[in-house]
Amino acid sequence: MGLFIRRSVKSALDKSKLATSYALTALCALLIAANVGAFLFFPKVAAPLAIVLSNVVTVLLMLVAVRPINSLIQKGFNDKAKELVEKEREEQELRDKVTALENRNRELESRLDTWAQTSSVPTAVNFTFKVETMTFDKTGYIVKEEPLERFMADPVYKLSDKKGVFDRLSKWMDDLAHPGMKKVLYIGKYYIKASIGIDFTKIKFSVDGGALTFSGVKFTKLNDLAIQADPDEVSHCWLLNEDVDGYTTINQNDVYREFTEIYARIREQEADKALEGEVEGLCEHYTAIFRSNLAERFPGIGFCDNIEESTATWYSLKEHFQDERIYPVASNMFLMADVLSDLPGRGLLPE
Repeated sequence: MGLFIRRSVKSALDKSKLATSYALTALCALLIAANVGAFLFFPKVAAPLAIVLSNVVTVLLMLVAVRPINSLIQKGFNDKAKELVEKEREEQELRDKVTALENRNRELESRLDTWAQTSSVPTAVNFTFKVETMTFDKTGYIVKEEPLERFMADPVYKLSDKKGVFDRLSKWMDDLAHPGMKKVLYIGKYYIKASIGIDFTKIKFSVDGGALTFSGVKFTKLNDLAIQADPDEVSHCWLLNEDVDGYTTINQNDVYREFTEIYARIREQEADKALEGEVEGLCEHYTAIFRSNLAERFPGIGFCDNIEESTATWYSLKEHFQDERIYPVASNMFLMADVLSDLPGRGLLPE
């Protein structure tokens, strides 16, 4: 509405035009007065002619005065329109402020209501999480070279099963073509990356004569972490022919293909088991330190690793940690594990 009014009266805002309108209107008024005075002072002019002339002059003067009078009217209208637009703007600002205050008030009322409802419920914090204290990361290569004859009679490697006519013939022909010693060469990459920490959801406790005993307070492997495979990594398992002159070639006979596959798989399993053993040893080491520090803070507490052999009643820590006897110990467990995870050099162990 305000925009329409401003556009419709824009031409009336020119000060020079407004002054001209005042001057023309005053001049027309003066001429009308002169017209009336002339006929008053010249009564001898014929009455019919005087009336006609007076009306004609009046009409002409009014036609001249229409435009300036219209400008003056528009000026008055514009002033009123500006006043209305200003009032409308002020009223809109007030409405916006009222709306904003109402929304803010509603939001605060909702927060107060939510706070009142939540504060009225007893607090129940559960240890439903795991605390990761370190990362075990190790990568390297295993290289093994062993004589083939060492595995000829071992049923695990399937060479002793090669008793068919075709297998015997293949071995005999291969021995003729490649006299000398046969060796198996294995080159394989091993890697492990795992997070180590304490799983508080598995901790339980028992109370026997006032003494607290805990089970599950130990470091374990929490997760196997993803490892980005190296496209350039080397992985080979070959059967080698070594003649009397020391010249070595790779044996491609199909009769030994199953053997090399089994050999490689067993070496991989050995590496995985060795790495898992290192992780277990590391967990046992930190478990001993953790329990020792905890026992120093709370003399009298004990630890049990096989609750199946115990006759005591065991309770889950996460469901009863608010017990006055349990809460201080449980809180210190968490704090000690959390501090250990932040110690420099603990996050990533050297190879």
